Amino acid sequence: MAQGGLISPVLFSLYVNDMPSPLHHVEFALHADDTTIIATSRKLTLLVSYLEFYLNDLQRWLSEWRIAINVSKSSTIIFARAGRRFIQPRPVTLFGEPIQWVETTRYLWVTLDKRLTLSPHIDQDRKKTAQRMGMLGPLLNR
Repeated sequence: MAQGGLISPVLFSLYVNDMPSPLHHVEFALHADDTTIIATSRKLTLLVSYLEFYLNDLQRWLSEWRIAINVSKSSTIIFARAGRRFIQPRPVTLFGEPIQWVETTRYLWVTLDKRLTLSPHIDQDRKKTAQRMGMLGPLLNR
């Protein structure tokens, strides 16, 4: 399957149609070739257990279908209410590689932080805009 081909997203959707179904407290969202796994729980230890259990199923399925995944491009984040504190959970792994816990992540071109504010996204867009305006300045001031 050619990456970036016109029918690549359709072929990928057909290919992943039989991904392991998430169980209790786990869901996933597919967008083109990006997959997001969402585990929910009020208890951090349960959340990590749900996530690990599903990742084990996913790993078996990926191996069976010979689908390569770049674990270094994967990340985990915990969304929590403001003021709620928790310790850094133990790492979850896929194919023996730890998946990094992060403070912010990008999902569908939006940068999200652990409190689900748009601050990091707005800051990033503001910097990009200032940078582009800086490049246009010499052209506009002629």
